[in-house]
Amino acid sequence: MSLVNRRLFSIVQPCLQHTSHPRFVDTIKETSKPAQERSYEITRPIGLESPVLLNHKLSDTYSLSNVGNELFGAQAKERRQKYLDYDLKHSPIFDAKSFRNTNGKIFTPPISWFKSEKSLYFPDFVAKTLIGDKESLYGLLRAKYSIVRLFSSVTGDECTKTYFKVDNNDFYTSSYAQFTQEFPKFQIIDINMPTSWIKGFILSLSLSNLKKTIPPERWNQYFILPNHLLPPDIREKLHCDNQCSGYIYIVDSVGKIRWATSGYATTDDLKLMWKVVRGLSRESTNQVL
Repeated sequence: MSLVNRRLFSIVQPCLQHTSHPRFVDTIKETSKPAQERSYEITRPIGLESPVLLNHKLSDTYSLSNVGNELFGAQAKERRQKYLDYDLKHSPIFDAKSFRNTNGKIFTPPISWFKSEKSLYFPDFVAKTLIGDKESLYGLLRAKYSIVRLFSSVTGDECTKTYFKVDNNDFYTSSYAQFTQEFPKFQIIDINMPTSWIKGFILSLSLSNLKKTIPPERWNQYFILPNHLLPPDIREKLHCDNQCSGYIYIVDSVGKIRWATSGYATTDDLKLMWKVVRGLSRESTNQVL
């Protein structure tokens, strides 16, 4: 090789090594991955490093001076690409296969609750409840520890309800009064997040029937959350990116996730969750909520 050719090669080679491939290549790789075959274990705290108010994250930037960047800027383009990547990867078929393979248990719960100083945050939001008012999630969390149900489908709803059937009692519905007596430091919060606008619209037409299945004192703790408010990156951090399944988070009064599980409750899961509830009840006696 001549001296000139060697010099040209030494210049071109680093450029070739650092050339980034198109974004769609990563997207295709993600969509080609097979469905989840088995549950994975949660061993470390999950959630966000700091509290995030979902509603205001983008709306605060809407102004006449910034509307161009918000609609056409690099950040807006990146955000739309992430949603597209997420939708392509989590197709209904992919999620359904993963749900079936794992019996809805996308992840298995940690063996105990996370310490407060190690725990990460659940996001905050403002959304309508069953009584039609707009409430802040964190506004409700300040009162007590919370068992938070998060689901987007009928199967997810059914999954999470299995965690409340204890010793022939149903703490979610018929035995809710007993639940409040046994665990006065706890409350149940529902986050129903329809997968599409049309499903949300249909849900809004059937609220009267939904109210019949929930104790009236909990109507202001049942949220209807628009699906788009929970972006893909936060779904991944909460491990709730399979919309066929349902998720349970035990969240403390400052919004930290102390324990979590998914799918249908096994016998061991059920015992573990209520062991966690009792343990955190004892913890709360030494705290001012």
